[in-house]
Amino acid sequence: MPEEGGRRTIPFPQHSNVVMHSECRAELISLIHEGEIPEFIAAYEQRIGFLSRNLGKETIYHPKWFEVLKKAQGLRSVHFVTFRNLRILYVVENSKAFLLLAFEERQGHKNTEYSKFIDPALKRLGDKERML
Repeated sequence: MPEEGGRRTIPFPQHSNVVMHSECRAELISLIHEGEIPEFIAAYEQRIGFLSRNLGKETIYHPKWFEVLKKAQGLRSVHFVTFRNLRILYVVENSKAFLLLAFEERQGHKNTEYSKFIDPALKRLGDKERML
């Protein structure tokens, strides 16, 4: 896999209305094992491409991949259950999706505990002007 400044990189597909925070990118890179990269990129493109095309309606059209978090100031989650249950927290604002924070859910879908990730994700939302 390509390296940038001595660090491993992943060629995330780009969409004009989806922006990823640099720390979210770093979290995903650290969570994805080398042998999983091609399969993860395919799953990422499926989900993020769907998000891009259905912005704001993704949770209605595909609730297995996306959910709106309750009591989380507009945060949403995209699920990658085939990859150790990875999650990306994001918001939809001003016709864009801002991917803010990635983590591995170790409890399983029925027990997802987002509370410790909400504040850090919302803090990163303050960087959205720099993300554009």
